[in-house]
Amino acid sequence: MRRRNFVIWVALAALLAGCAKAGMPSGGPKDETPPKVLGATPPSGSTGWTGKEFSILFDEYVSVKDADKNILISPPMATKPEFGTKGRAVVVKLKDSLRANATYLFQFKGAIVDFNEGNPLESYEYVFATGSSIDSMTLRGQVLDALTHRPYKSEGGITVVAYGTDQMARFDSVQCRYLDSLGAADSTYRVDKACAVDSIAAKEKPMYMTRCDQEGRFEMNHLREGHYRVLAFEDGDNNLLLKAGEAVAFLDTLVLAEHMPPPPDTAKADTSKVADSVAVAADTASGDSALASQPVADSSQRMGLSSVRLNISLFKEEAQRLAKVEFVGKGRITLATVMPLTEHFTLRPLSTAEGKAIFIQPNAKRDTLNIWTQDKNCDSITLLLDDKDIHDTLRLVYRAPKPSPSAAKMVAKGTPKTGVLLSHKVAQKHPYYDTLWIAFERPVRHIVYSEPDSLVEVFDLGDSITTHCGVRWADSCMPYGYYRAMIDFKGKAGGKYRFKVPAMSFEDIYGAKHHDSLTFSTEFTKVEEYGNIILAVDSLQLLLADTGVLLVQLLNEKGEVQRQQHLHEDGRIEFRHLKGGKYALRTVVDRDSNGTWTAGNYWKHRQPEEVYYFEKVLELRENWDMEERWTLKSAFTAMPQMGANAEEEKGKPQVPGGKK
Repeated sequence: MRRRNFVIWVALAALLAGCAKAGMPSGGPKDETPPKVLGATPPSGSTGWTGKEFSILFDEYVSVKDADKNILISPPMATKPEFGTKGRAVVVKLKDSLRANATYLFQFKGAIVDFNEGNPLESYEYVFATGSSIDSMTLRGQVLDALTHRPYKSEGGITVVAYGTDQMARFDSVQCRYLDSLGAADSTYRVDKACAVDSIAAKEKPMYMTRCDQEGRFEMNHLREGHYRVLAFEDGDNNLLLKAGEAVAFLDTLVLAEHMPPPPDTAKADTSKVADSVAVAADTASGDSALASQPVADSSQRMGLSSVRLNISLFKEEAQRLAKVEFVGKGRITLATVMPLTEHFTLRPLSTAEGKAIFIQPNAKRDTLNIWTQDKNCDSITLLLDDKDIHDTLRLVYRAPKPSPSAAKMVAKGTPKTGVLLSHKVAQKHPYYDTLWIAFERPVRHIVYSEPDSLVEVFDLGDSITTHCGVRWADSCMPYGYYRAMIDFKGKAGGKYRFKVPAMSFEDIYGAKHHDSLTFSTEFTKVEEYGNIILAVDSLQLLLADTGVLLVQLLNEKGEVQRQQHLHEDGRIEFRHLKGGKYALRTVVDRDSNGTWTAGNYWKHRQPEEVYYFEKVLELRENWDMEERWTLKSAFTAMPQMGANAEEEKGKPQVPGGKK
């Protein structure tokens, strides 16, 4: 009996296991479909409606995400509506009174997501009018980075706003008047330069707004007829008001709105089989606009409309000021400024006594100065700094730092605290065409060595031959001090050399000499390790006549400027001694002649400087000359992609070095 029971239990267990296995869910593909609009009550596109609540029905349960950020309402409401859900519907309760004879547009920019997976409905518009007709004008276009001409990278997205002439007229400071027409094709008009529009952008919310997609495209629908001032900016605080520190794009013209195109052919939703616990009628009558009740079509698919282009940039204007000024040791001071000093800055001690004379070593950017006083024990000084945007009197007192335990032990043992006077600025592998530099810890007054033209000993590691060369001063500090020198040596490409600077060769401004020699070795690179780009630029006369200054910049794969040259009337540019790799070319119309690209400044009505890109990526190989001709045609060409998926360069064949 026991054995029989055991067999029964085993069979039963196997049966249960089989049933469990058969009943296991097999899973399936993840739902990535956004919610679909079935209809609305009242229907989108209704006229003469002055109610307090409307509902939008979907084919599944949904939720509302970040309503304050992702739902745009034109015209804006003083009291924000309440957004909620009931069953499979989004219910919007209006808290503000409605304007008479106005068209209201609700844009849901990713605010509606399905309940289970969170798939967003990227763009949906609901529109109604309190009057007898729906406004049917539109503005469309694209917002691009003013420097790269690519979509602008912004975490919060770019908001595009429009101010009608009736709205601008309410501001006493705004005196806009139409000047000459630019032509019927543009449908735009020049605006008087005295038109002060910054006050309205900063103080009053626009009547119309929308948000760009990931490609920077926008479509602002259901506007009234008329001309508009259009701006795009990074509305970080979602208040629809422009403030300093936000990237902005603007036009120097008013733009004429155009008629919206007919909606795309979309089948009406069949709601006859849809059951919902909410008493929402899925009204698909002819009064419900197909365009408004469906996701907004991609603006790139709309044809027949003129497009507005906006170049967005962020102008960082910071007042010049001192960032740091302090004694770093007796007789030595470091001074740093927020912005670079001009070439004509002056820094002098208030006292002209001999012990307070100073020597200055600026860095390459001229935003940091290393300063030495002629009195090496100087512990207090008053300096006068004078430049274009800064005028300061600096009173400094030296405060000795507390010695570290190791330094205290060295002092106790009688070990003198010394620094290295000489150092070299030469890598183990040095460009054959570049200069060899010696750097000094403190400014040097003169060479002590009896034969300065043969001061440096040079040993050729390949030929085992010893020669000598001299040094040349460079970059004078104040009248009698130098902080670096050039070794006057031209070696052969590919050669290996050892250099020795003997002890006691230089004397600093305090009369001290270095007691140790300086020895270092390097290998010069070879000629065939580099390539050259030779460029002939056409169509310069008009640009040069208009601006006077054009900069050609060579960019690496990261978009960083590697080389830069001024472009002259002959149009010839040569970038030599380049490592092999991918490069892009950019021409900047340097209107302010500051040697770099300058962003736009909305508050001063100044557009960003124009930028032209060469349409191809230049893929340079070592030991090759690449010759290209560039005709400056359009300032709207985007910076070419130089990543792994970029198209192969299809320009002229490269010519081996020396065979042009």
